[in-house]
Amino acid sequence: IFATPIVRAGEAEFADWRKAWPGSVVGTLLTATTDHRGADYVRPVLILMGNEQQGLPPEMAALTDVNVKIPMRGRADSLNLSVATGIMIYAAA
Repeated sequence: IFATPIVRAGEAEFADWRKAWPGSVVGTLLTATTDHRGADYVRPVLILMGNEQQGLPPEMAALTDVNVKIPMRGRADSLNLSVATGIMIYAAA
């Protein structure tokens, strides 16, 4: 993280910037129908993660090329955000 540029942007700024992104933008959603292991990741991949309580806002999910879910066993419906992010980075690598 200390060698990676970080930019803070609002939704409108991100939407404008996203138009020039050369790869895929992948969001994670509990309601997605695509399994994270089967998504078509076009490199470079930008992964959008929501917060642990509310997930990715619908407005941001609409800016993705594909929304994916991480299947869960049993009655669990969410993972810790850092764990879910690690799973997504591994899947997209």
